[in-house]
This record gives sequence, C-alpha cells and structure tokens, in this order.
Amino acid sequence: FEVPSVWHPIYQVSRKTYEYRILNRTFRMPNRRLDTYFYHHKLDVDKMKQAASYLVGEHDFKSFCAVGAQVKTTTRTIYSCEVEKDGNDIITIRVTGNGFLYNMVRIIAGTLIRVGGGEMAPDEMPQILGKKDRTAAGPTAPAHGLTMMGIEYGE
Repeated sequence: FEVPSVWHPIYQVSRKTYEYRILNRTFRMPNRRLDTYFYHHKLDVDKMKQAASYLVGEHDFKSFCAVGAQVKTTTRTIYSCEVEKDGNDIITIRVTGNGFLYNMVRIIAGTLIRVGGGEMAPDEMPQILGKKDRTAAGPTAPAHGLTMMGIEYGE
C-alpha cells in the first residue's frame, strides 16, 4: 500500500528477528552446511539459556558491536533471546529486538557458545554488558549460521 514519501523501510522498523543455528554433534550434516555453524564440542544449552536471559531489556550493547561501527548510540532493546535444541542436534538462538548493531547477533552467538562450552559462566553477561568493551565478549560466530527471520513495522 502507499506510504508517505518520508517513510523509509530501514528507519521505520519496530522489531527484527534473527536466528543463529549451530549444528552441535560429532559429524556434519552436508545438507545443513549453508545455514548452520558446525560445532562439534558439547554445549550446555541450559547455561546458554541462562546467559541469554541477561540480554533481554534495554542495554548498551557496545561489547557486542564490531569495532569501528559508526552508530550514534549502541543502546538497543532486546525483547526476547531464546535458546532451544531440537531432535537433530541443532541449537537455535532466536533474538528479537528493536534494532541490532553490526555483527551483534553473531557476537551474541559466539559468546553463548563460550558459555555453553564452559569457558564463561552465564552470570558473566551483566559484567560483559557493563564493560562496554568488545574484547569482553566472545568471538564473532561465522556468518553462515545467521538468518534474518522477520521484520515488523509500526503503524
């Protein structure tokens, strides 16, 4: 339908949802190589869920932003951050927010992988957010596990 001439599809977004998928098993699945990140070390999904819960709400996500990103503010609101594992050993990290910084979801995924692997404790998330330092968070997970699932526009 027709929209006002000042309307822009990027700037009028009210919510975005991304999924990051991790194939967490001993052997690869060739048919999932393009849309999942293969990670063969065991991950503790319960710890990942606990860590993800700290990200919900309005926070300064500077620790989860790629270095050199040019944005006015690094404050974003995450409405939900869920971690689930299905019967095919695919762990899905589903994040919905009002906007995302450059590589933010991939850095969240990399950090949750570290938590699930036991390299970080779930309760370190508030400290990572508070440091506002990219080196405090985990690595940037590979791009091929990331999928944009949807965009919602306001009225």
